[in-house]
Amino acid sequence: MWRETYAKIDLTCLAHNVRALKSCLAPNVKLMATVKANAYGHGAVAISLKVLEVGADQLAVATVEEAVQLRDAGITTDILVYGALPIEAADAVVSHHIMQTVFTLSDCFALSQAAKARGERCRVHVKIDTGMNRLGVKDDEEAVALFTMIHDDPWLDLVGAYTHFTSSDEPLCDLALSETERQRQRFIDMISLIKAKGIAIPVLHASSSAGLLRDARYHFDMVRPGISLYGYHPSPYFGQDVDLRPVLSLETHIVRLHSIAPGEAVSYGRTFIATKMERIATLPIGYADGVPRGLSNVGSVSIRGVKAPIVGRVCMDQMMVLVTDIPDVQVGDKALLYGGDVGSGFSLTDAAQQLDTITYELLCRISDRVKRVYSQ
Repeated sequence: MWRETYAKIDLTCLAHNVRALKSCLAPNVKLMATVKANAYGHGAVAISLKVLEVGADQLAVATVEEAVQLRDAGITTDILVYGALPIEAADAVVSHHIMQTVFTLSDCFALSQAAKARGERCRVHVKIDTGMNRLGVKDDEEAVALFTMIHDDPWLDLVGAYTHFTSSDEPLCDLALSETERQRQRFIDMISLIKAKGIAIPVLHASSSAGLLRDARYHFDMVRPGISLYGYHPSPYFGQDVDLRPVLSLETHIVRLHSIAPGEAVSYGRTFIATKMERIATLPIGYADGVPRGLSNVGSVSIRGVKAPIVGRVCMDQMMVLVTDIPDVQVGDKALLYGGDVGSGFSLTDAAQQLDTITYELLCRISDRVKRVYSQ
C-alpha cells in the first residue's frame, strides 16, 4: 500500500454490535444483516463473513450484482435482494440461488420462466407498500392476485413478505399518533387478507435498525439492521442504552509541511487567507476518496490528538489542515478524519451534523481507492 490513506475496519466492534442487537430480540426472531452498498462502505465480503460467523442468519443487498458478488466469494447463506428485479437478471437470480423481492405479476412471471428453464425453484419475498411509496404492492386486490400467482406457481416459493417504515426513527409518542404504528397495522391487515385466502407466509419482516431498537412489536419474525451493525444509532430518541461501537475509522498521513505568510491563501478560490504566519499540512485524501467538499473551512482532523482545522477547499485528491498549534508535528504523522468519540469533532456523527446529512451517506461516500484494512 503506497498511499497511506485507508479505512480501518475493526471486526471485533462489528461482532460486538451484532451480539448487542441480537440481545434485543426474542430467541425466535432472525437477524438479516444489511450489507448493501459495499456494506455501507466497509467491504461487503469481509463484513458478510464476520456477521454470519457471529450470529446473523441471513444477508440482504440492494441489487442482483451485489448478491452475485457475495456468491462468487463463496458465501452460500440466504441473500435477499431489496431492489426491483431487472427482467434480464431473472436467470442470474435463479442460477445463484438468490431470494428476490417481487411486487408485480411480471416480476413473478420472469422468475418463474427462468426457474422452469433451469429446472430449479426460485424463492421470493413480496414487498408491501404501506406508506413509503417507493417499491411494493399497495392495493389489496393486486396483492391478492400477486400472492395467489406465487402460491399457485410450481416454480416459485413464497419465502416471506415485508414492508419498510418511513419514520421509525421518529420520537416515541402516543401509539395511535405514530406513523410507524399506522404502517404496522396496514401491514398486518394485508397479511391477514392474504392468509384468509389460505396462503401461508413463512417469514414476516418490517424493521431496519430503528424499528429494531424502537419496540419489539415491530420485530415480527425477522429484523434487517443496517447502520446499527456499523456502530451508529439510527435515532437520538431511543435505543441509546444499546452499546454500539463504530467499526470504521478513516485515516491518512501528512505528506508535506510548510509555512505561509500573512496574505497568502490556501487551495482553490482563496477561501482561506492567512492573517499571520501559519503552518500548513497537506494530506493525500480528498473528495474523490469520499471526504465531502462541504467540510472545506468547516471540518477538522485529529493529529497527535490535537484538532487541526481543514483550511481552504477540499480538493479531489488532497486537502490542507492548519497545524500551527500542534507541537513537533512531522511529515508522516497520522491524521484521523473519522473515528473519534461523538463530540470530539472527529466522529462520523460530528461530521454528519456539520454537513446536515446522515452517517449513512458519509460511510457510502468512501471510495474504492481507499484501502480497507481489517483487524480482528
